Amino acid sequence: MDAADQLIEDIYDAVTFPERWGGVLERLCALTDATHGFLFTAAPRHDSLTAALWARHNITDRQLADYTTHFRHRDVWANAAAARGLLNRCVVRRGEELVPDAVLRRSAFFNELLRDHGMGRLCALTLSDGGELSSVQPVLSLHRPPDASPFPDETVRLLQDCAPHLQRAMRLRVRLLAGRDGREEARWSGRVIDRLPMGVALLDAAGRVAGLNRAGQAMIDARDGLRLVQGRLQAEQGGEARRLAHLLEAAVSAGGKGVSARRGEAADLRVSRPSGRAAYLLSVLPLSPEAAGPFDDADGGGGGGDALIRAVVYIVDPAAVTPGLGKRLGALFGLTAVEAGLVVDLLADLTPAEIGERRGVAISTVRSQLRSVFAKTGTTRQSELMNLVNRCLMLPEGP
Repeated sequence: MDAADQLIEDIYDAVTFPERWGGVLERLCALTDATHGFLFTAAPRHDSLTAALWARHNITDRQLADYTTHFRHRDVWANAAAARGLLNRCVVRRGEELVPDAVLRRSAFFNELLRDHGMGRLCALTLSDGGELSSVQPVLSLHRPPDASPFPDETVRLLQDCAPHLQRAMRLRVRLLAGRDGREEARWSGRVIDRLPMGVALLDAAGRVAGLNRAGQAMIDARDGLRLVQGRLQAEQGGEARRLAHLLEAAVSAGGKGVSARRGEAADLRVSRPSGRAAYLLSVLPLSPEAAGPFDDADGGGGGGDALIRAVVYIVDPAAVTPGLGKRLGALFGLTAVEAGLVVDLLADLTPAEIGERRGVAISTVRSQLRSVFAKTGTTRQSELMNLVNRCLMLPEGP
């Protein structure tokens, strides 16, 4: 997988694993020789929804606090973009195209915030879509030191290529956040994780499973590669068992520490299955102090009590197709019933020729329908479409 494909996969991963937005920004910085990355919302309101959309790379807690408290409304770049109506469009602009360097360097924004933290060059992508994202006005910005050269045209083209994927990921993230029940609490709810079609295991400070959702319990009950032994999640195969045990121990010990200490990154592992079915895909994630809340299983049942959750394990079965997937694809992407059925067939590893034969239509008809699906989902090839749809399989189901 080349760097561009990996970046796109990371973007869609971040829909359901928001802690990975930092990794997306880090990858973008590495590809563009940027030193800092920032995803934020430029909308005037700053509430729990907009705050949940923010992410950063190489920006400290103190810098973030200074920006949100003192400089958010003194950001001369964002103010210039707003004055020109750019915050309501999907465009890429460099800092010097928004504000002349001489004006920037006279501003308090530069002299009291940017310069002290090694920032002064900007390349920013505004992600508003004229629809769902208009109310939050997300912006992705890359930064370099003030004495560095301006961002080249290659960086502009990279962000332009990423724009449709970032917009799609942000729209899905906004929909996911809007589906919450509105409570502003840090508790992990058994009822909430039970709605997820993927397996979810919540680990306490001792590395034991304090909460396990229905999908995860079904995977354990199947005894097909994963098991619980004395409250600990284990893989059945020797080498995989040792690797998983190491990842769980590392995640629990890192969970609850500051972002700088643990970097908020997940570790991924494939766990093979004796049945020969597709391997489980596991992501082991240490939790930040803000996310490491207690587990309340009053609605879900799991015996967790008030154990403090330090890490979470997400388990995906690639062979599982969620009931009602076609309807969800229609709602998320505007697919017709026929187009949604085509995507479900592709997930079942059918080729376009096999789909055409099953449906009694010419392969040219199937390919025409597939082109329509590409256009509606913002993808350009089948592998990219499957990456996107697989991420959608992880979105919560209805109650």
